[in-house]
Amino acid sequence: MRRRELLSMALPAAALGATGFSPAFAQGASPVGEGAPDGPVTLYFEFRVAAPEHEAMLAALKERASAWRRTPGFSSLLLKQMSGDSTMVKNYPQSYKGVLAEAYLDGVKAGTQPYFYSLFVRFDDYQKLAASGVNKDFDAAILPHLHGFAPSPAGPVKSPEPMAVYRGIFQTVICGDRKGIYSERPDISRFLRQPVEHPEAGAITVANHVMLADDGHLGAEGTVAALLKIAQGTYQPMNDPNGVGQPGASDNRLYRKALSTEILRAAFPCGNLRAYLLHGVWESVMDHENSHLDPRFQAAIAPVAAHVVVGPVEPFYLMRMAVVA
Repeated sequence: MRRRELLSMALPAAALGATGFSPAFAQGASPVGEGAPDGPVTLYFEFRVAAPEHEAMLAALKERASAWRRTPGFSSLLLKQMSGDSTMVKNYPQSYKGVLAEAYLDGVKAGTQPYFYSLFVRFDDYQKLAASGVNKDFDAAILPHLHGFAPSPAGPVKSPEPMAVYRGIFQTVICGDRKGIYSERPDISRFLRQPVEHPEAGAITVANHVMLADDGHLGAEGTVAALLKIAQGTYQPMNDPNGVGQPGASDNRLYRKALSTEILRAAFPCGNLRAYLLHGVWESVMDHENSHLDPRFQAAIAPVAAHVVVGPVEPFYLMRMAVVA
């Protein structure tokens, strides 16, 4: 077996943290009762799939998603495949804008990377999520397909243990779409039941992974919410009569307003840190990248950056599966 083929099938566990949250920060099961989060929640996974198991994993997840959809309190399920990485979020020179947009997807196609997925499973509340059995179902139906492989004269041999998986329970703090900004529970519930993205639409997702100090994280959320309002409400040119903006490109600074934006807070701390996901959907990579060059966005990001302990890591994703209640 060639080395490039092995790379697409084998994964060191520690490498998962390179593109998202480290498995070291994964959350274990928490009891229902005192301390349980209020309002709608998302069970969020990050995992990689070796090429020999990819189709079987998708089939197993599709079957389980159909069952989860019938579970009381289920809102939606979104499966997103990582395709690349934002350069503008790292404040690289503008000449690097979008150059890594499909770098990870190209690695998968070349057989030098395994598949990387983010999975959002949304429920009306924590109690219904805890009763749903999704965690156990994932371990029974999906985890067996997440092993790495080693070459042998007789062919690939499955590793004795699955590759690393991150999972955590998150609460939506605030969200928005092109119609408005939502922070009240009924509006957030509706938002989670009606995702704007669909696999055939061609939109691009970003999920900015950051960690703040747990001490004082609620106070810092005001600056994060202000950033969401800028990200959801701005576009270029500012005098666009459609009120949405014009398509971004490599040779301009135009961009269309985000399709949706969402701030998710980990329901439980990771030691002295608190994980956040800044989750957005854009019509194109260049719309997103150009938004980071807007002076209004740069002014809003500065107060947030002052609170960031770990990150930012902001991959791009493509929608692969959407299931709604």
